[in-house]
Amino acid sequence: METYSLINQLISSEDNLIQCVDDLDKAINYIFSLIKDSVLLFMQGSYSTAAFISITVCEEVAKAHFGVYSDGMHPTTRKNFFRDHKTKHRLASLPTVAIGERLKEAIGNEELKRIMNMANYGGFLLLRESALYFQRENGVLITPTQKINKTLSKSLVLYAIEVFDDALVGYSHHSITIAESTSALFEKVANDK
Repeated sequence: METYSLINQLISSEDNLIQCVDDLDKAINYIFSLIKDSVLLFMQGSYSTAAFISITVCEEVAKAHFGVYSDGMHPTTRKNFFRDHKTKHRLASLPTVAIGERLKEAIGNEELKRIMNMANYGGFLLLRESALYFQRENGVLITPTQKINKTLSKSLVLYAIEVFDDALVGYSHHSITIAESTSALFEKVANDK
């Protein structure tokens, strides 16, 4: 229940990030463009970049979802949650993401648990870095393509779409319309062998 205590720390203000339906729909459109980009990159075999954008989708979903209720500022530290990657990963990874069957059927229950644990306990931070930057490990240059394989990328793309669906679909009529497209993209990736 760590995520719920984190949510309770967010304070509502008149300066909420999302202040009207038009703001929410604008955020949804941007997130939808990121989802389309991640799917396109995945289908083209650019697995590490698709993984990075999928994690970014999760971050932006968390901002839009909780931005309706908050400006993101912690009441005592005045630290902005919306600028902290690890916090956004946790906020995106609500337990309700794992309730439906669609994602479980696509990636399996154990893979879903692994992805949720990465999101909740700092693993997405490491994945973000691994997906973007080459580095030297044990005397060998390692590129993102060596760190992020098709299976992991696929799991992250599908997870990001499910996070979007779980957190934002239903908040506006526009979100429901967009969900038809994201569902088709989910199926396209899920059926890619």
